[in-house]
Amino acid sequence: MSMHLVFEKTISTLAIAFTFLILAACGSEGPTDRNFSIEFANGEPVGGVERFTANQGDTIVIDLSTDEAATFHIHGYDIEFAVEAGDKASMELLADATGRFAIEIEESHQNVAFLEIRP
Repeated sequence: MSMHLVFEKTISTLAIAFTFLILAACGSEGPTDRNFSIEFANGEPVGGVERFTANQGDTIVIDLSTDEAATFHIHGYDIEFAVEAGDKASMELLADATGRFAIEIEESHQNVAFLEIRP
């Protein structure tokens, strides 16, 4: 086998391997459904203030429960969701804006979680 042919096969193999590496690094994962939950009891978020992360384009569902009537507000998205005492509810949103957004109890301006959306 000539050196020229060996060189061409080596270059072809390297080009194919490089293409696969680039595709893997780009992350072919598309939008994902993300589920998070917030439990608010005795005036505090159970388990502390959480940090939820998602990617732009993901669909996010946040399950909410509280032992007192409260309005949950996601800043930046300007979404409010009222939950009655003892009830459970869910809010859904499309992660179209990127950044870090506080989720708070509107009445007391108390943060219960942060939602981080990556590009």
